[in-house]
Amino acid sequence: MLHPEQGERTGSWGWADLEKRQYIDEHTRFNLASLSKQFTALAVLMLVRDGKLALDEPVARYWPDLPGELGKPTVRQVLRHTGGLPDYIEPLYQAGREHETVTVSETLEVLAAHPALRFTPGERFEYSNTGYFLLAQLVERVSGQPLSRFSQRYIFEPLGMDETAIVDRYPSALPQLARGYRVKDGQVQNSESSWEQTGDGQVHSSAADMWRWLQHLEQDTVLQSPQGQPLTGLRSLLTQSAPTEPKDNYQFGLETVQLGEDYAAWGHGGGWAGYHSFMAYSPERRQGVAVMCNAIHWDVRAMAERLLQTGIGQLEPIVYRP
Repeated sequence: MLHPEQGERTGSWGWADLEKRQYIDEHTRFNLASLSKQFTALAVLMLVRDGKLALDEPVARYWPDLPGELGKPTVRQVLRHTGGLPDYIEPLYQAGREHETVTVSETLEVLAAHPALRFTPGERFEYSNTGYFLLAQLVERVSGQPLSRFSQRYIFEPLGMDETAIVDRYPSALPQLARGYRVKDGQVQNSESSWEQTGDGQVHSSAADMWRWLQHLEQDTVLQSPQGQPLTGLRSLLTQSAPTEPKDNYQFGLETVQLGEDYAAWGHGGGWAGYHSFMAYSPERRQGVAVMCNAIHWDVRAMAERLLQTGIGQLEPIVYRP
């Protein structure tokens, strides 16, 4: 949680690993799931700053061998979920791959088998994990580095987010990683995935590091692109995209969210396997919150809303134990 006048406020509760009887603390890492999309967007914007990508050019300009119509949307349309791209997740579920390792190459094969767009790019908003997965591959094609390495060097390390990384291979060797869980038939069960796609998810982070990310948004920290060009913080960039398409409130991996009757903020949620997350930041109120959970059934958005409406300045840093 972020409140500039009060400084850092972090709290934790519960088990990181039931079998090992390890508690969650501010350094425990969680799979952020779709909360990862804002980091993917920032990587893309760095390459735009360097002239390696252009927001209003079709993806096919940089990836001409993409099958069928997959390269037709512009980079901006893909960032804003208005590209009309087909879903890669449902075909894998239908093939019984939900609990198996799925590689990037296998995912590209699925898309090659479904290369038609769902609608004309720019026609409407439709949330697309496929789009952000393709953006991760685009970052690698243009920069010569996988998104995991690119983000580590140009985003996480400069911001001091030493407990944040993108997992693109399994088994994961990340320390202090919370296990994912679900409740089924009244029983707590492990619920984890070894899918290796990045871009639409797979950033793993801690409460301590998400506080540093909220600081980045609050301070509008200037980052350096791969070619050493200064890039205005993501906070400013959120207001610089031309609102000319449907769903104008989704910009660069964050969207405007309404939390209660009078609290509007930039935010995003994420849920995958046994992990659930939600983050919100209000430039006007200069407040932000990130909630991460290793049990998919908890309503983390409601938790975030309650924290913000209660008043972050009144909260004390505390670690709760079950």
